[in-house]
Amino acid sequence: MSTSKRVVHDVVTGPELSPQAVSLDENMPKMPEPDVLDRQLANVLEAMNIPKPKVAELLNQSNEKKWQLVWAQMKQQARHAPGYYLENMLTHLDAIEKQRKKKAKKKTIPVGIESMTKLLQGLEISLRTNTLSWVKEFINYKISSEGRRESMPKYNGGLDILMDYFVNMDDEGRENTDDYLCVLCLRALMNNAYGFNTVMAHPDTINQICLCMSNVDPFKGGEADTLQLTRKYRTHILVLELLAAVCLVPKGHARILDAFNNFKEVMHEKVRFQTLVHMLRSERHNISVMVACMAFVNVVVHCVPDMNFQVSLQHEFTQLGLMKLIEELLKQGVPDLTEQIEAYQDNFLNVAELAREAKLHEQDMDVIEELQHELHVATEDLERERQQAAQTVAHIQKELAEQRSDAESLRDRLEQEKVAHAATTTSSQQEISSLKLEIAKAREAADAARAEAEEVKRLSVQLKKATVEGDSARRQLAAYAASMPGGAGPVASGDSGAGAG
Repeated sequence: MSTSKRVVHDVVTGPELSPQAVSLDENMPKMPEPDVLDRQLANVLEAMNIPKPKVAELLNQSNEKKWQLVWAQMKQQARHAPGYYLENMLTHLDAIEKQRKKKAKKKTIPVGIESMTKLLQGLEISLRTNTLSWVKEFINYKISSEGRRESMPKYNGGLDILMDYFVNMDDEGRENTDDYLCVLCLRALMNNAYGFNTVMAHPDTINQICLCMSNVDPFKGGEADTLQLTRKYRTHILVLELLAAVCLVPKGHARILDAFNNFKEVMHEKVRFQTLVHMLRSERHNISVMVACMAFVNVVVHCVPDMNFQVSLQHEFTQLGLMKLIEELLKQGVPDLTEQIEAYQDNFLNVAELAREAKLHEQDMDVIEELQHELHVATEDLERERQQAAQTVAHIQKELAEQRSDAESLRDRLEQEKVAHAATTTSSQQEISSLKLEIAKAREAADAARAEAEEVKRLSVQLKKATVEGDSARRQLAAYAASMPGGAGPVASGDSGAGAG
């Protein structure tokens, strides 16, 4: 993780809290019921302004670990209220004002008042470790009417008092590097959203943090590692990390640039960022300062979305000799510093290359314009083809609809013919059945007629035979009658009667 990203994580996430960091206490009371314990833990986490992802993680711990956290917070009591630090700071500010009016060498502090350095050390710890309500009380602190003096400026809370000392710090405070402690206090305030917004809304905070780099000496680069140098480098690292973090929040980048514009005017720089580049030259033997400085340059130049703006910022640093300087720094072969320098080089926008690419882009645009014209013509041709195809499809669809209509009509007529054929077939089958019955009856009648005819024939044969026999009998009778005397008359009458019969 780069320096700038690490600082952003520290500023945004707020104080860390884990069950492992809480020591066991033999005097710990009995654990409450789970539902009561969860409510108590939720209140503790809310008061400490713990980030939501961390809250979810802590709420999923065992009840024993939850109770350890709750009990540790219940035992913790703020060493001093915000008023303790602020009222003592006001005493120091009053003493500084009197010292300057009297042009005295030292300020006079009442007995029992802690030094400003110790007050700032305690305040930083309190801002970093106490609950959010304590921080809000500090920010919204109102000076009592008893403690207010006529010459005292109008303060709108604890941050105004802290910034008043930060801006008007005396020589003793600067020698004790109280500016470093003031920056630490501001960073602790920025560990939660409420404090962060308050610090960002104050007109002097970022400007004054930036001015902590005013003690850079471009003509000194090989001093021994004295305590004073160590304090100075420590301050520079803290300031650069904090400014890099502010760059990455909404509207933070503009605020940082405004702070460096103010630095240029106050320190009478010829150009902006001059002191920052001087720091890279004069403090190059301190790797941590180099890393923090390059990390800040990376952030301030490359976190802007506007390419033209980025090129403009690059140009400012290039004019100050940064490119040649980082080539020299690369020779040191320090991994962390090399990582930051390579990040700057990788993200560097080469204007000449961009111009060449712009020319190529212009040529490409001409080709694109020609291709777009061809595409337009092809699109028109395609549109005409599409319209013709649409007309053809419409015509085919119309014919298809007509054919479907004809097919439906034929299907209906076929169904009707099928029904009629079925009816005709049924009627024909009925007629055939009737004819078969009639034929059967006719056959029976014919058989009866043939039987009658055979009977008639038989009777006719018998009749003929009888007739023959009768004729024979008549002839015999006639012969007999003729042979008998006087028998002609009766025989004759008998013959006539027989003939009649």
